Amino acid sequence: MTFKRLLMPMLLVGIICVMGSVTVAQAATSINCGLSTPLGTTTRATATGHTEPVAAGGATLVAAGPPIHKAAPGTATGGPLPVPIIGGDGGGVIRVTCINNTGATVGTALDPGVVVLTLNFGVPITNTTTSHPTGTTQVRVANGTGDFCTAVIAPCAANNVSINLVNYSAGTLVIGLGTPATLGGTPTTGITFSAGPFTSTFDVLGVLVSTNGKTGSVVANLTSTGGITVGPAPAGAGTATGPAALAVIGDGLTNAILPGLQDPTVPTSLPSLPFFAAPIGGGAAVLNSSGGPIKANFVLRIQENYIDMLKESNQFNGPGLAGVFPNSPSSDTQVQVVLNNIPSGLDISNCAATMTNGGGTAVTAGLPSINFTNITSASPILTVNFNEPVDQDNIDVLWIKCATVAVGTATLPLPSTPVTAQVQLGPTGSALSGTGGALTALTTGQIPRYQASLQPTTAITVVVFPPSNTTMLLTFAFVGPGYNTGIAVSNTTTDSFGPTGGGAALIDGTVTFLMVKNDGTTKTYTTTTGSPGGGLTGAGIVKTGSTYVVNLSELLTAANFGTTFTGYVFITANFTHGHGAATIYTTATGAAALSSPVLVLPGVSTAVTRASPESLGQ
Repeated sequence: MTFKRLLMPMLLVGIICVMGSVTVAQAATSINCGLSTPLGTTTRATATGHTEPVAAGGATLVAAGPPIHKAAPGTATGGPLPVPIIGGDGGGVIRVTCINNTGATVGTALDPGVVVLTLNFGVPITNTTTSHPTGTTQVRVANGTGDFCTAVIAPCAANNVSINLVNYSAGTLVIGLGTPATLGGTPTTGITFSAGPFTSTFDVLGVLVSTNGKTGSVVANLTSTGGITVGPAPAGAGTATGPAALAVIGDGLTNAILPGLQDPTVPTSLPSLPFFAAPIGGGAAVLNSSGGPIKANFVLRIQENYIDMLKESNQFNGPGLAGVFPNSPSSDTQVQVVLNNIPSGLDISNCAATMTNGGGTAVTAGLPSINFTNITSASPILTVNFNEPVDQDNIDVLWIKCATVAVGTATLPLPSTPVTAQVQLGPTGSALSGTGGALTALTTGQIPRYQASLQPTTAITVVVFPPSNTTMLLTFAFVGPGYNTGIAVSNTTTDSFGPTGGGAALIDGTVTFLMVKNDGTTKTYTTTTGSPGGGLTGAGIVKTGSTYVVNLSELLTAANFGTTFTGYVFITANFTHGHGAATIYTTATGAAALSSPVLVLPGVSTAVTRASPESLGQ
């Protein structure tokens, strides 16, 4: 709202300055102006786009035949001039057509005085009238025919159509009809329109708009201040000029402004392509919290939402057009993948991109590449560019694989929070500057340019860290006169299958005991250097394939938790595939008095809480 409050007075000043040259005698005339059907109408735009070209299509001739200009004063009717090629951004234009409807074949020439036409797009204009993005693709008027002169080509002695003012935030162009015609200048003399019915046209080129947050279509509205009317010509008075409002993105009926990308997925099944050769598989990567790799890769599927969303830089030009739009040969539509919650030091590398059609068949178009192959917590954004033209007639799917996910130098245990991913179009930026002007700097005025908008809103999981521990429950233990409880904990990650045959990953770890007495008091003890019992390394580690054996009385002493115990014990082995056994025995003879079960509990984490009621699955 602030921008509009500042710039609307400027718009009014521009109109007032131009209208200062309009006289009372130049009131209503029989000259009608309107918008002709745009050449190369834009059918779709992106819902986060800030530089969407209106009326952008293939290059088109000005007319079926050569344009006819009015003859120089005192001479016969003007003859044909060379046919110019429409040079709008993307090849499309918005055409303004005016008809002098007075007389029959010979009638009265009219001078309505200086006329102000205001073209309102209803969305912010993001291109300038000078040299952005290049000196031939800025907002401009061109291709004048009939009584309109936009280039000094005989018999035109001077231009008589000019842009007086651009209100970027309001999305309006103020166009002056009259001479002198200079950019930002104020005409003082009107145009003498030839006796009619006589048709004159000029084109508006180079308009880029922001469609961020918009739905439906973009509709341009033409209004007039001065001695002409806007809208269709009266019946029987010549060819109608066209409507005062015209859809320039879309058809005005359908929703032509769409999200550029569909939400990404981490599919469980992948196309049968060499790009996905084993060991690449579907689903998220999985490392247990001790860093053991269970699945060491992941793949993202990112589909464009309509057939011509993704483009290589030269595809922003219409066919056969010279010059470059956008302003850099490397300015492709980019796809940015943003990863969240990457633990410092985690290795996510050997990333690459490929493209298929919607059915998963490889395509040769596009040739995507990524800016770097490693993703870290310090550089969590991967950017995809295109090196060849992208198919504009079919849906394309971008696939990104990261073939290596490993613990790297990350601190163990790894967190329970998974690594997630979101995507957005790039380059990202704003529509306008803080003062409401068009952005033209190298780093802020990129074309194309998109609003930063991560999707999906809830990020999808690409790497998970399930607990690498085993939680066991010793349901009853006793230490008292004549009795003790012997405990054994086995690290069975060494098995007959082996890691490559579907067996457990080899993991070493400590063991933690939570001792809960009947009086409600608790004590926790974790094995370390000097811990009692047998089967530990010097640092209190149970190696893979080893069994730790200890008396509960020894743990009570090491934990300074008294000399007697009646209650239960939670045993947490900091490795997977832990199993235990416990026996209450007589201290006099060592004879077993009671075998007490040690139950393995289901995995519990911040993401998977302990079930209630629990199923021990023994």
